[in-house]
Amino acid sequence: MTRNVIYAVAFLTIISCQSIDKSPKPESFIEEDRMVEILTDIAFVRAAKSSNRKTFEEKNINPEAFILKKHGIDSIIFAENNAWYSGQIKKYEAILVRVKANLDKETAKYEKLKKEEDSIKKIEDSIAKSKDTVKLIDLPVITEDVIEDKIEESKKKRTNTLPPPSKKQ
Repeated sequence: MTRNVIYAVAFLTIISCQSIDKSPKPESFIEEDRMVEILTDIAFVRAAKSSNRKTFEEKNINPEAFILKKHGIDSIIFAENNAWYSGQIKKYEAILVRVKANLDKETAKYEKLKKEEDSIKKIEDSIAKSKDTVKLIDLPVITEDVIEDKIEESKKKRTNTLPPPSKKQ
């Protein structure tokens, strides 16, 4: 019984110690800085796609393809480079840290713009509300007495400006 257990443990150890082949360095190599830009753009596009999925589907837009075209590479070159970098743990980790920093920086910019827009909107709403209030305050109160007085004034003006009727002889 113990002999079988020893054989099983030895067999599992041998199987688990097999080497994992790492991807070779691609012929069309993408430098780290450019890879950071590409991955940052892809992260933005995926975020936009997840929040506006219906629009992307209706218009049949493939945002990842757009990003790769923007950077002048195809999906195969990107996949090869991404596989190579994922085999280089330290480099890939450094790239992802830089991507996260870029995303955080852009998020901060967006939030600042959003706050500015919100404050501008509040000011515009306040101005519109005050204009409505001013209009109501500035309007004269018109009552029936005021209307009758105006009618009487008009009648007097007409009768005073007309020459007296002449008598025919």
